[in-house]
Amino acid sequence: MVTSKTRRRRELAAARITRQTERRAAERRRRQRLIAVIAAGVVVVLTGTVTGVLLFAGNDDKATVSASASATPSAPAVPSGSPSSAASAAPASTKVGPCTYTSDGRDPSRPVSLPAAADTVDQSPATMVITTSKGTIKAALDAAKAPCTVHALLTMANAKYFDGTPCHRETAENIFVLQCGDPTGSSQGGPGFAYANENTDGATYTRGVIAMANAGANTNGSQFFLIYKDPNATGVQALGSNYTIVGKITDGLSILDALTSPGIEGGSTDGAPVSKAQITSVTLTQTA
Repeated sequence: MVTSKTRRRRELAAARITRQTERRAAERRRRQRLIAVIAAGVVVVLTGTVTGVLLFAGNDDKATVSASASATPSAPAVPSGSPSSAASAAPASTKVGPCTYTSDGRDPSRPVSLPAAADTVDQSPATMVITTSKGTIKAALDAAKAPCTVHALLTMANAKYFDGTPCHRETAENIFVLQCGDPTGSSQGGPGFAYANENTDGATYTRGVIAMANAGANTNGSQFFLIYKDPNATGVQALGSNYTIVGKITDGLSILDALTSPGIEGGSTDGAPVSKAQITSVTLTQTA
């Protein structure tokens, strides 16, 4: 015969086992939820990493000027510009005559707004004066053939976007350029907006030409390159007609030579110039 004490002990033991079972089940559910959260986080991180690779592919850490997605020792590096850190704002655009300037959803490297909306854009001859650490370079810009590019450069010059910035890259194999226009000096900088290629039909990239670097068709921003020596046959093929020609140096080729002739740091054929080339200021004027 089971006494009341024995029955009570059995009831308490059963209750204890039930509580333990419930706790274990709750702990399993908690671990499963934690695993799910961690897995989701890993997916987000991996997705972000892939996105970063896509955004900055093309050897953009050196602002490449090449025909391929990434430069290799056997392929000539070619100018490419990439915007700065991502912003959450949705893309916007403005129209200036025939030009469309579209926000790339990224923060500008320096304060500068989209070019102001207008019914027309000035296509009169333009003069660009680039004051550098070695002297002054003057260039005639072709606003008739590259009106949207000239207007973008005018907007940035008026905002003093280029003042006190480095020319972060020099190339010395196949293609011979000094690349400037990134306030961060990292090759990742940009104005936060992009616009289409212009004046590329039959483009020839010869000594003294100024052209826009990009990260693919119609992604022009603030980065540009100055050609200090004609490209060789391999360089001509690599450049193709992929870069907006905005103008040509009319005075100061000797200054460009002074900036590039010391060579590239570490004796490389692609990297930061030994001269530590700097832009002190850029002004741009147009005359009707």
